[in-house]
Amino acid sequence: MRRLPFLFTAAFLFLAPLAEAVATEPFRVCLDPDTPPLSMVAGERHGVYYEVGERLARALDRPFQVYWWPTDLGKRAIRLTLLADRCDVMLGVPDVKGLMGPRLLVAGPLLELGYVLVLPEGNSVGAIEELRGRRVAVAFNSEAQNALATLDGVGPVTFREPEEALRALARGEVDAAFVWEAPVPWIERETGRRFTIVAVDGPRLRWRSAAGVARANKPLRDRLEELLRGMRDEIAAIARDYGLRQDGRIVWNWLPASAERQGSIAPAVAPGIVRVAAEAPAADDLQAIAERGRELFNSVLGCAHCHGPEAVGPDKPRDLRRMKIRYRTGWTEAYWQAVREGRLQTQSGLVMPAWKDTASEEDLKAILAWLTGLQVSR
Repeated sequence: MRRLPFLFTAAFLFLAPLAEAVATEPFRVCLDPDTPPLSMVAGERHGVYYEVGERLARALDRPFQVYWWPTDLGKRAIRLTLLADRCDVMLGVPDVKGLMGPRLLVAGPLLELGYVLVLPEGNSVGAIEELRGRRVAVAFNSEAQNALATLDGVGPVTFREPEEALRALARGEVDAAFVWEAPVPWIERETGRRFTIVAVDGPRLRWRSAAGVARANKPLRDRLEELLRGMRDEIAAIARDYGLRQDGRIVWNWLPASAERQGSIAPAVAPGIVRVAAEAPAADDLQAIAERGRELFNSVLGCAHCHGPEAVGPDKPRDLRRMKIRYRTGWTEAYWQAVREGRLQTQSGLVMPAWKDTASEEDLKAILAWLTGLQVSR
């Protein structure tokens, strides 16, 4: 019994450093090293999300530690970092419950982000139709490019990246840019030009970012949710300090009604493979499907903007009546590849946007049914 006080004292001395170590475990945050002004490893200041992470670490009374990792791999980046326990939280994930199934929890929101119309300072628009007759820069394979393809009378100019589109605007090579908003203040600083920034509210054009946490760390997610609720004004002030702003806002309900009702298209299948019902549609049904495809092509989706009314293209590559001549038995495979994935380079020198996340599978099938009846033999 005389040994017990000594044992308790020894145990306390042994456990005290462990308790202190647990209490001071770093708050590990995954950030992209090159997405200014949201997060960046270079420079004296490291971005909106970096500064939000610092404040969260202080509120949690834990040292702040960053794990830099590029996020252009999308969900794979989350799997390789957050879900692999390289960090406790990833700032900037979409505020979407179920994004990675039950494995990812989200807290937030952090910021509202999306696509904006960018114009020279002093210019503005009150409605999307005011872009008709103007040269508008877009980034390839972006939702903005898909949306703009449905608007007649616009001269789209396609670039690989939104930064390139904004630099072209600064040089006066285009009249406006319709791009992801984050790079705008950085290009303003780089070029010394100030723009007018108009947010565009519409399907798939605006969303919110959040803090992502692994499922096993639910207590941390709940605590972050509480902290972020109290930091909304502070986060907004940080974003403004980095130049993120909106000088105006318009609404554009550009998505075809059929795709908007579905919310998302059916799961993609291999190019050229079309799911069919157990029984073939009756002739009247096929005619109705083809007629719907004609309407989608000519007006609803705006395919005629590049390929010409009734698919009669202004040149052979864009004349879709000749697809069977060009691709022979593989023409339907070529169709599905082009409409789903888009094309950065075409024989006409234009860019084909990807429609896999814009038009429903049924819409694309209807257009194919209509095009099938238009194919010429020579």
